[in-house]
Amino acid sequence: MKQAVTRMTLGTMILAVLTSIPLIAAAGDPSPDTASAYLANVMDQFHSKFFVYDDFLSAGNHFAERGQMCNPDDEDSVPPMDEDCTTNPHSGVNSIRCEFKAKRNNWGGWFFLNGAMPAGSSYAQLNWGDHPGSGHDLRGATRLSFWARGEKGGEKIKFFAFGVGRDPFSGAARKPHPDSAPMRSTGYITLTAEWKEYSIDLAGLDLSHILCGFAWQTKSTLNRFQDIAFYLDDISYDKPRLDAPRFLVSYQTRQSADDFDTVLRNTAYSYDNAIALLAFLADGRADRARLIADALVYAQQHDRYFNDGRIRNAYQGGDLTLPPGWCPRGKTGVARLPGWWDEVQSKWLEDGNAVGTSAGNMAWSMLALLGYYEQEGGEQYLAAAIRMGDWVERHCRDQRGAGGYTAGYEGWEPTPTRLLYKSTEHNLDLYAAFMRLHHITGDARWLSSAKYAQAFVASMWDRLEGKFWTGTGENGVTPFRDVIPIDAQAWAMLALQDEAIPYRRGLDYADAQMTVGQGYDFNQDADGVWFEGTAQMAAAFHAVGQSSRSRAVLDFLRASQHPSGGIPASDRDAISTGFYLGDGTAWLYYNRLHVGATAWLVLADHDANPFWMGSRYDGHVAVAMAGDSTQAN
Repeated sequence: MKQAVTRMTLGTMILAVLTSIPLIAAAGDPSPDTASAYLANVMDQFHSKFFVYDDFLSAGNHFAERGQMCNPDDEDSVPPMDEDCTTNPHSGVNSIRCEFKAKRNNWGGWFFLNGAMPAGSSYAQLNWGDHPGSGHDLRGATRLSFWARGEKGGEKIKFFAFGVGRDPFSGAARKPHPDSAPMRSTGYITLTAEWKEYSIDLAGLDLSHILCGFAWQTKSTLNRFQDIAFYLDDISYDKPRLDAPRFLVSYQTRQSADDFDTVLRNTAYSYDNAIALLAFLADGRADRARLIADALVYAQQHDRYFNDGRIRNAYQGGDLTLPPGWCPRGKTGVARLPGWWDEVQSKWLEDGNAVGTSAGNMAWSMLALLGYYEQEGGEQYLAAAIRMGDWVERHCRDQRGAGGYTAGYEGWEPTPTRLLYKSTEHNLDLYAAFMRLHHITGDARWLSSAKYAQAFVASMWDRLEGKFWTGTGENGVTPFRDVIPIDAQAWAMLALQDEAIPYRRGLDYADAQMTVGQGYDFNQDADGVWFEGTAQMAAAFHAVGQSSRSRAVLDFLRASQHPSGGIPASDRDAISTGFYLGDGTAWLYYNRLHVGATAWLVLADHDANPFWMGSRYDGHVAVAMAGDSTQAN
């Protein structure tokens, strides 16, 4: 699925959380089982613990606001912490460097607070117990743990949590909505120059409403009136939330100067998550599939602006919703959208494609929900898919040329930009989604919609060379001929099933024009292997009865797996797609572990057709097609 990145700004302030996913180790040689395990580990990485600090601006972080404590008019004695410190972190790529500048009998430190964004506010603000419903519920946690080391050793620091809005000595409430627990601390401890784990026992505390998740303070008198520095890392509560609906971050990014690794560090594409849902179903992990299905339904119902059935092209990893007490436009529990903080501009930025809504991503979300519904039940999933289908009909149905459906919208509310081009791939997706709605509901309007999408797909067939054009330009009529994407050729075999027989030559075209070694490229320039498309070809070969070809491609994919079980998007940095982004830069795929590619490997290994999973109409294209490449219609 096409995933573009356009660097753009947004005035709406949303929690800044970026993440660099740690490598997930797996024992033994990679296999399809480890591919599924990789997906599970990505799903759980921010939910096996409740992190205060995982890595710099990690999607798993909580208590993101910072409150300073110091003597009056002595703010410079406690400089802002460097939370992007790369000097010898305990784990990951970052730790927190803290400083205290000693003066005569001074003291100071920092609170890690949840903050609040009251209705009508466009930014988060510190909350010292004045705002109701603004605390995290940490009930069930028994221990707060963290790692610390001194820059030289011998630094004396007190670490604590809770107590905001309460008297520090008696614990009595001073504010109307304080921490539900009084302060609990380590007392002053002496740090060593090596990393050491410390913990705070939480037994007997009411953790139902926590404003301050962590804090530290020190005094000049305890440090011989000398300036000190120390480091913190991996601050977390032992509170797993593995039953929480959530999305998987799409890419395992790394530290680099490339915009890709900044923009996509916390991005969970709807398409990748739909494919992951279907992969979990294929692998017999319906419990995990349900968590993604629930996340899709929740996101549809809790958009920060719209309530019309759409979903966004991407959401944020980590928690599905904004923190408690964060209520932009007066809405609580809003589904988080991805973004990043730009230090140079001092602005919160979002990607215009990620916050938009693509007809193809809507179709894949429908297919995922319908696959889960038909296998496991749940009327809410069918209802959500119907709302999505209605949205596509209202916003994307097009009368120009051969009809079909336009690409959707890009950019921000309230008036995102309508994209008037039409994609063969999107209309293939919609054909299958609408047909499945027709089969399930018996409603003839969905059959009409499916045929409308199918007619456009047929109009994009190039009889001369036996391939599908990518779609049309903005005029909705003229085929766009510059790029021939492999997914349109492979997906036609899977989406159209027996009706794909006239288009069998498209698979032959892809095999002849897009082969790179033992894999396949995104397009015909053969500049590298696109592993997602390679897995799609394996699934398509199986669907048309070419089992030996499918097995050979699967063997290559397994040999290309990372030890974690994941598959990267491409075999090198970076391969081109032939397309360009909104800012005119080339749209590339990078050698980063990718949920979408890994999920397609799971699907192909299980001989699963994601367009029709769970449906009684699921089946392979007529085996008679195998070896017959003469039909062009």
